[in-house]
Amino acid sequence: MKFFAIGLSLAAAFIVIGEPACATSAMSATPSTRTVQSSHPPYVADVANERLISIRLQPQALKLDMNAVNSIKSEAGDDFKPARYTFPGAHVPRSVLSHLSGIYGYDRRRDVPIVSSGGDWVIAEYFRAGSHIPVTRFQLLGKQVQRQEQLDQAGRTVRLIVVGWARASDTDDEASDLSRLGEHPAWIRVFDVLPGGKKQLAALAWRKTRFQSAPDTYEAPKDNELAYGLPNGLVKWQTMEQFTRAERIDLDARSLAGNPRRQPSRM
Repeated sequence: MKFFAIGLSLAAAFIVIGEPACATSAMSATPSTRTVQSSHPPYVADVANERLISIRLQPQALKLDMNAVNSIKSEAGDDFKPARYTFPGAHVPRSVLSHLSGIYGYDRRRDVPIVSSGGDWVIAEYFRAGSHIPVTRFQLLGKQVQRQEQLDQAGRTVRLIVVGWARASDTDDEASDLSRLGEHPAWIRVFDVLPGGKKQLAALAWRKTRFQSAPDTYEAPKDNELAYGLPNGLVKWQTMEQFTRAERIDLDARSLAGNPRRQPSRM
């Protein structure tokens, strides 16, 4: 229980991408917002005006969201830290705290810390009301998108977007040796994920000129420093906007906010 309490404290530091900073600050300052804790089952929840704002609990507590198709075990290891659920666009009554499975009936975002992280390095997913298959998945470090997975209707990854400096010739999604990036290092790489799991480079955004010294992996360039095109070096798009729209790249992780007009379903 001691370790769980420590994990909950770390999880409380999560940053929610897609929500305006002013809204988060106002919510924190509202006198009606308060924290509710429970040991059976163990959770820490934030509530306001009889509405559940967020809840932190072990991801196994909502077992149906841990199905084999969308398992986060490979990213988070066996020793899960508490997940944080939030409900973009959904009004979730506080009463679901008495039957946590009621959370399944609402659109929800789940953030699970990657093992050994301090809480701001997470796998973030968005689930539709009544479904246990995520519609999108990101790897985030604070507000920085490191990876985006485009999923099919079964929750399987069909396309992978990797952000961070790498050799343009790299054909896998692993980190590159930053001292050997080559003449035109890639900032964004888009991989098709084939049925057997093999990744095939499909598109990328690369730097027009060589670095004079090794950059930090996530040192973001200016858009006009990049070219946008295919692995063979053919420039296909003229701007970052054209590139990201064509490849459905979500560098702000806005899809984690869902559709605020969508009404939650009851289960």
